[in-house]
Amino acid sequence: MAKRIRTSPKGLDSDNPWLNVVQYPFATREFDTGDGWMSYVDQGRGRPIVFVHGAPTWSYMWRHLIRGLSPWYRCIAPDHLGFGLSHKPDRIDYSHEAQAARFEALMLHLNLKDIVLVVHDSGGPIALNFAIKYPGRVRELVLFNTWMWPLQENRSAMKLAQLVGNPWNRFYYRVLNASPSFIMPALFADRHRISKPIQIQYLEPFRPFHERRGLYAMIEGLRHSAPFFRKLWQLRDAIEFKRTLILWGMKDPMYRPDYLERWQQLLPNSESVEFPHVGRFVPEEAARTAVDEIRWFLINSPAFVKYEAD
Repeated sequence: MAKRIRTSPKGLDSDNPWLNVVQYPFATREFDTGDGWMSYVDQGRGRPIVFVHGAPTWSYMWRHLIRGLSPWYRCIAPDHLGFGLSHKPDRIDYSHEAQAARFEALMLHLNLKDIVLVVHDSGGPIALNFAIKYPGRVRELVLFNTWMWPLQENRSAMKLAQLVGNPWNRFYYRVLNASPSFIMPALFADRHRISKPIQIQYLEPFRPFHERRGLYAMIEGLRHSAPFFRKLWQLRDAIEFKRTLILWGMKDPMYRPDYLERWQQLLPNSESVEFPHVGRFVPEEAARTAVDEIRWFLINSPAFVKYEAD
């Protein structure tokens, strides 16, 4: 499989005229996964922080954190295939397992070590698969509203997966070209916190029906990828004692406080910050506080002295 990097000029993206390059002012690179080009941001220098999104988002969600942390760290934020600025090819596997394999390939290609792995939503199982397989490469974890176990008992997740996977609903989306705009505002504590221009940036990558396959597969995967999630949970000992920061939006209607408690029980070397008036998207709803918490967490890292000396 060919491994090549392509770099787009900063601030120019003729293929995506909708992109707000003031809010997202990053030069993007591309990695050939063999199934399509994976776009990713690689900003700053120093110890690597890798940001991994879920659904229905892309690396745009990390823009505030990249700006806030890249003066001191190397911030890397990929878009999974089918999301954001990455290619959205037909007839490929968009399951969580396949996305995890592509993410692993990118990490190995970049040959990153001492990684701070920052995950959100479905980005959790996709990226934590790498942390479990290569625990020596990942030093610390930062978790935003995510999981790493089967979701069959989560009624909200199963209802959403069934809704998106229903053939009649798919027909409705195709005929009326209805975007997945009904999903995202409902996951905010206050749907008015997401302005129309920001909502457009999240939705435009999925505007045409044929470019939503990756998104629909990820949501349906809440149900269909249960064996993959179960395997990760069985191997959880590999990351049990990782130093971890958990930043949790307590108004998330799907990943509720009991999920936070489950992470706290799994990760005894963790510290948690609860956001009582925030929903699923802490990096969007409380970005400044999230940046401050991550900076403080990393300043107190045993790896900080090493990188300061370098």
